[in-house]
Amino acid sequence: MTDPATVIAAGGVVWRDSRGTRQVLLVHRPRYDDWSLPKGKLTANEHVLQGARREIEEETGLQVVLGPPLGVQRYPVRKNGAIVAKLVHYWSATPLDDTDFQPNSEVDEVAWLPVDKARDKLSYPRDVDILNNLDRVIPVASTLILLRHTEAVKRKDWDSKDTSRPLSSTGTGQAERLTAVLGALGADRLISSDAERCVATITPYAASIDRHIHLWPEISERGYDADPDALAGLAEKAWRPGKVTVVCSHRPVLPALARELGLRVGKFSPGAFVVAHRLGDGRLVHERFSAP
Repeated sequence: MTDPATVIAAGGVVWRDSRGTRQVLLVHRPRYDDWSLPKGKLTANEHVLQGARREIEEETGLQVVLGPPLGVQRYPVRKNGAIVAKLVHYWSATPLDDTDFQPNSEVDEVAWLPVDKARDKLSYPRDVDILNNLDRVIPVASTLILLRHTEAVKRKDWDSKDTSRPLSSTGTGQAERLTAVLGALGADRLISSDAERCVATITPYAASIDRHIHLWPEISERGYDADPDALAGLAEKAWRPGKVTVVCSHRPVLPALARELGLRVGKFSPGAFVVAHRLGDGRLVHERFSAP
C-alpha cells in the first residue's frame, strides 16, 4: 500500500513520426531550468490515466491518447518540510492535434526532437530510462479494454428482471467518472452485455463521443448461462485493428471471456478494468485498474 505522504504524479512520452523520423516532445521548466518529459501531480481523487492526459495537455497544449505503459519512476522529494517518495507513472502518448504551444507558468518552451537527440537533451537519466522503453511498446495494432460494470443495485433489493437491474448511485458516479478515463485511452468502439447495468456503465462515455453501443447478449450473465460456448470466436470480433474497443460484462462471465480474448484471468471489482494493447509483433502489454 502506498504511504499517504507519497506524491503521485503521471505523464507521458509524446511521440510522432515525421518524414520517416520518430520524434518525441520535451518540455523546459524555467523554475528548474531543466528539460524533461511532461508530467505532473494528480489532483484529489483523480484517476491516474485522467491525470496523465490532463498534465500533458496543461504543459504542452496538446490533447493526447494514452498507449502502453512505459514504467514508473520513484525518487525522493521534499513535501511539507519532510522528504517523501514521489511516484511518477508514464505512458506512451500520441497527439490528436497540432495545437501551437503557448508558454505558461510551468513550461516556457517545448521541443520536438528525434529520439537520439532527445536522450542527449533530457536533464535526468531516469527520464532517459523511460524514453528507452518507447520502442518496446510501439507500434500498437489494437487495444482492448475489458470492463466489469460499475456498482449495481443489490439483487435482494430489486424485484424485477435481473437484466433490468440498474446501477446504484455509487455505480452511476463511477460511470460518469469513467468518461474521462476512457477518453484518455481514446476508446472508439463500445461493446456491452445487453443488461441494463452494463449498458449504463458506458452510456455516459458513449454520449460524450456520440458513439453507438453494440450489444452482445452472449456476454451477459443470462446469455452465458444459457450457452457458455457462445463466447467462442468473440476474440476475432473484439480485437479490431486500429481500434480501441471497450467490452463491458459481468463478474461471473469475465474469467471465461478473458480467456477467450487471450487475457490473464483475474478478479474484477465493480468498475475495474484491464487495458490490453496488442503490439505490431503480436505481443500483449496489459495493466489493471480499479474503478475511478
